[in-house]
Amino acid sequence: MSSTQKEPCKVCRQIRYFLIVAIPILVIIGTRPDVGVPSFPIEMAFTNFVLLGFFLVLGWRIYTDYFKNKKK
Repeated sequence: MSSTQKEPCKVCRQIRYFLIVAIPILVIIGTRPDVGVPSFPIEMAFTNFVLLGFFLVLGWRIYTDYFKNKKK
């Protein structure tokens, strides 16, 4: 890299990294049609993720509001 060229911006680097990963995956998927897509219940996974996040935030708020303030 010469001194006259600027380093690419953060978004440009992220796009390049994404393309470096995505293109080979798409080529592998496109050339192997006999590979089946696994059935994964995405709705249940998302629901469980949201519920877990809710209970973690709720627990953290209870801890910071009631127990952490009593120690001071």
